[in-house]
Amino acid sequence: MAKKIFPGNWVTQLSSYQGQPVVAVPGRTYYHVVGFATITSTGAASWDVTIPSPDRRGDDKPRADISGLTVPIGANVYHVGIRVCDTRKDRGAGTATTSLTGTNTNRIKAASAIGDDGEITATKVATSSADLPIAATTIAPTGATYGEVTPTTLTSAVTLKVWSTNSTGTVAGAEITSSATGGTPVIVEVAYYTEDVCPDTDGTFIPFITEAGTE
Repeated sequence: MAKKIFPGNWVTQLSSYQGQPVVAVPGRTYYHVVGFATITSTGAASWDVTIPSPDRRGDDKPRADISGLTVPIGANVYHVGIRVCDTRKDRGAGTATTSLTGTNTNRIKAASAIGDDGEITATKVATSSADLPIAATTIAPTGATYGEVTPTTLTSAVTLKVWSTNSTGTVAGAEITSSATGGTPVIVEVAYYTEDVCPDTDGTFIPFITEAGTE
């Protein structure tokens, strides 16, 4: 298990790569996992999510990226999000664009399976495909989230992917491509908590036990 942090030490985004949790509420450990999928010039209708390595140097990357965003069994998922990013190099100039080309009325979502849509259950996690429709053969830079006030505990692990769907949102859509150099990134995030473990002797004040003996 990754080393837990507490609110007084929580000053930046949790490490998705290291699976770092925060004990924001006693008895629960909270996780915020963020990854990305890249839509490229090679057409596809689904994309795996990558959790990037913290090693950013191009010539020396001892820790490889993590392929796949998997939420473990026992997680209580309360939030899932997706964002299709602006591909302009200078976002202060020109018109925002994702450089994507797709089929009108198709949609994009993040989900555990193509048939899961706008739901968080014991076996499914998905944003709503209706939030990111394709119009005029493209999609504007935008994001969407889906959440549950009272989450249900996952009874099996789920792996999130980015999907192209048709107008119903639950059937595979047409392929989508990107004309941007390096492709168009799609950000996926999921937030969940698990029950924290009971502390051991390091987490309480148990006096040292000394045995009576003779000098």
